[in-house]
Amino acid sequence: MTARPFAPLILALALAACGKDAPPPVAEALPAGTVVLTPARLKTAKLRTDTARLESVFLPLRVPATVATPELATSRVGSIVEGRVDEVLVIPGDRVARGAPLMLIHSHELATAHRDFTSAEAEVGAMQAAYDRSARLLADEAVAKEEVERRAAQLAIAKAEYRRAQEVMAHLSPSPEGDVTVRAPRAGVVFDVHVSAGEAVTPGTMLVDLGDPTQLWATGFVPENAAIAVTPGSRVAVVMDAMPGDTIMARVVRAGGRVDSLRRAVEVRVALDRVPAGVRPGMFASLVLPSGARAERVVLPESAVQRMADGDVVFVQEIPGRFRARPVKAQPLGGGRVAVEGLSGGTVVVTEGAYFVRAALEGVPGEEA
Repeated sequence: MTARPFAPLILALALAACGKDAPPPVAEALPAGTVVLTPARLKTAKLRTDTARLESVFLPLRVPATVATPELATSRVGSIVEGRVDEVLVIPGDRVARGAPLMLIHSHELATAHRDFTSAEAEVGAMQAAYDRSARLLADEAVAKEEVERRAAQLAIAKAEYRRAQEVMAHLSPSPEGDVTVRAPRAGVVFDVHVSAGEAVTPGTMLVDLGDPTQLWATGFVPENAAIAVTPGSRVAVVMDAMPGDTIMARVVRAGGRVDSLRRAVEVRVALDRVPAGVRPGMFASLVLPSGARAERVVLPESAVQRMADGDVVFVQEIPGRFRARPVKAQPLGGGRVAVEGLSGGTVVVTEGAYFVRAALEGVPGEEA
């Protein structure tokens, strides 16, 4: 009876002797944002690390901005008649040529204009015949010269009225169905359509916004202490929020003549040197201006900073092969370098190959840890 307490131990030893597998060890749960790479993966990724060091650098000033088409390259097409929209021929995003039809409007003003045109055309015919007849009679000395001059004046008035009626008809541009045709005053892209078929419109009702997306300005409000150095012709950098890795150079074309009393800032507009594919009016951007302010920051290569769903991160090496994402705020310094806020000196950071660490953390196929 005294041997019974040892029965479980004897059974376990027997099972082990028979080759039965013990339960696998439970894997250690990694903290959020942490990834471990195997030695083979480390070799493939060719990671390089460096110890972060603080440097005294001039930090650029980033000013929120919005991208838009310049007013001089934008057209807001309004109705010139009172009537009802019969058909809208374009939608936002359509590229149109100068003179292309945008919509058709049924209007009684077209019927009035057509009547005036027909009347003026007939009047010109009658006055021309009367003038020709008086000219022949004058040649036969059967009428006074004053009569011919009077007929000539009447003909000139009739022709002027005809030209006016003709111009009105051309402006209304009648369609084959008898509608007023609204046409594009310039080539460009339809940004917005403000009315739908069936809506009543009056002169001045906004119908369509047109612009040229190949010409874009970015507009931001620069703090008054920094605006002193911003003058027309100055060069600045623009970074699109949707394309943080692409820096676009721009030229200052407008600098406000007064300081906004609420913002304590000056409105500054810059013309982009180039428009990357996919950039559209209305997008958010940042104007990057040299502020002249020095600060202590860790300076890293641009490749060390990775953009994730929650913002920029760098990967800190906790032990060889184990890395953790550290949220930071990065500011481009030019020359492929960035100033990083949120990282202390002495920290070991991945400087090359950070993309592979991010891919392993996100579980991208083919980038398993």
